[in-house]
Amino acid sequence: MVRDIRVDYRDGGPIVITNANKPLSILKDWIKEAIDNNLIEANAMCISTVSQDGTPRSRMVLLKHITDSEIGFFTNLESDKATDIKNNENVAVTFFWPSLEKQVRILGKASEISREQTLEYHNSRPRLSQIAAYTSTQSKELDSITTLDDEFRKTEEKFENQKIPLPDHWGGYKILVHSIEYWSGRPSRLHERVSLKLQNNNWIEKRLYP
Repeated sequence: MVRDIRVDYRDGGPIVITNANKPLSILKDWIKEAIDNNLIEANAMCISTVSQDGTPRSRMVLLKHITDSEIGFFTNLESDKATDIKNNENVAVTFFWPSLEKQVRILGKASEISREQTLEYHNSRPRLSQIAAYTSTQSKELDSITTLDDEFRKTEEKFENQKIPLPDHWGGYKILVHSIEYWSGRPSRLHERVSLKLQNNNWIEKRLYP
């Protein structure tokens, strides 16, 4: 059944690099396109890390920081992904918007975002999201969903009529990009791929076979 699934790609559009020294400019444009098309979680990305025993692990997070050379996200600093990054700063990221027929793959090195930037983002979040971040011990074993609901309620009561403080265990990571590949769907599986890699402080552009 699965092997019979077929999608006839139309055309995700041409990939034109106007300035290789701004490698994330197309990513910014494509995220805006996804937002303009009302796609759910237009900023969702899959981040892959490597555990201490060499096992690759992937999960979805939300892009919350982007410049000309780095992207970033926020998370529990005691989670599996945070533990992996502490042991190995090398990460891979993938964005995929099927309805736009576009994909972006990134390789880079992750490091912790400053507490000032984390606090600024924490204060911008909805209150219930702040409570959830304060309550959850992400990736740790949970005996039941009822326990989580009870702990959430206790945190809510604890800070009633107060600001939710930034938890020590909550922060973020920025990823300094050193390789990025843009992919756009085309008919007959003749997809367009363009890679940009940082070499000796210069971004090198290459086109790739699909």
